[in-house]
Amino acid sequence: MATAAQGARPGARTSPRVPRLEGIRALCAFGVLAVHTSFSAGVMGAYDLAPGNEVGAVLLGGVKGIILGPFFVLSGMLLYRPFARWTLTGSARPAIGPFLIKRVARLWPAYALLTVACLLLINYNSIHSVWYVLRPILMLQVYDFTPYAGMDPTWTVPAELQYYIALPLLAAAMHWLARGVAEPERKARRMMIPPVLLTLVGFGWTLYIHQPSMGIFPEQYWWPIAMAGGFALGMAMAVQGVLAEIKPDRKPVLHRWAGAHPNLFWLGGLAIYAINCAQPCGRPGYGDYESLGNAVVQFFLILIFSFLAVMPLTVPEARSRLIDAVLSNPVSRYLGRISFGIYLWHFAIMYFWFRSGSVFGGDPQPLMMLRGTIGFPELMTAVVLGSIAAAALSYHLVERPVLNAVDRWVAKRSAGAATAVAGTADTSGRSRQADDYIKAGPSA
Repeated sequence: MATAAQGARPGARTSPRVPRLEGIRALCAFGVLAVHTSFSAGVMGAYDLAPGNEVGAVLLGGVKGIILGPFFVLSGMLLYRPFARWTLTGSARPAIGPFLIKRVARLWPAYALLTVACLLLINYNSIHSVWYVLRPILMLQVYDFTPYAGMDPTWTVPAELQYYIALPLLAAAMHWLARGVAEPERKARRMMIPPVLLTLVGFGWTLYIHQPSMGIFPEQYWWPIAMAGGFALGMAMAVQGVLAEIKPDRKPVLHRWAGAHPNLFWLGGLAIYAINCAQPCGRPGYGDYESLGNAVVQFFLILIFSFLAVMPLTVPEARSRLIDAVLSNPVSRYLGRISFGIYLWHFAIMYFWFRSGSVFGGDPQPLMMLRGTIGFPELMTAVVLGSIAAAALSYHLVERPVLNAVDRWVAKRSAGAATAVAGTADTSGRSRQADDYIKAGPSA
């Protein structure tokens, strides 16, 4: 979340962008895309189906699972950071209304566009009730796991949105726990309690949904609780980041290490990736549902990998030509800007390329049934180019215009709040409530 720059052109998006964070989103989005495409093209194995390319399957299998972690870590860190600053520094509390409105505006329009396209072009023959249409639009399909072809990866979107809704409540709990303590370090220690508990809940949920008695991909697998650990890790990193801001002479040790040796963190992330390639409790190169042992190992690998990948990107003094070359170049930055659309659309593009769905005159076939009927180079090229095109259109025609409109609305409300209290301000010239509202600003 960032405060709008004074004097900016009305209606413009004024939140500064961090090149490295844009780049990491692009990297993760294409990692997810590559795993799914390789599975659909028969590169990775599945249960009794052997890998089509053992080396490629192992390398891509190492990406599976861990690549989702940085998305949730970034969300928890960036969105909680202003709330952490509120608790640790006594600054104004971020305005909850604008925060929630902007979070919905960030996710739902792009998601709704994909939903409508998939309903009309791929799943039209399956529409049998109004609820079949409303369920995905309201993001409720994950709770009874009704599959919608082309929307396969969107189970994480309701999880993101529901953590957005929960974040102000978690922030209030962390603020309450830190009350009555003056020293920022002691406040920070108390604020760590909810993230730790949330991580334990996520770990317990992982144990539950991977019990052998639950079977393969139980309905509860898709519920938001499964991603609690990544979001909690991001919130914890936000606390430590703000602590480093206000105590620059006593920065947390991990901040000092990341600032001095950012490439070592990425080297550690590479080592975690290598361990995941080996699948210590699973089968390398296969996309099977994880066994209990493999799920436990991967739970921790996701958190460690996400921390090592993201941490150097958040420390201002961390200098790395390698990281900048990979993440901060113009191509990576633009792809990161439209990465949400790339993530959303890549499965729909696969269905279109397989010519499977209502628009082609039949019901969509599960990709497991189509697996291996198109070679990996052809399918990967089609999915990459198609996803970028769809994401760019979504971003420029839907996402950015909606966000700009919301920014204008929030700015207008902020100005109205300041005007309304002009005659009844306290001795500082404005009420505390209006001051808090104005300082919150539009979020990134």
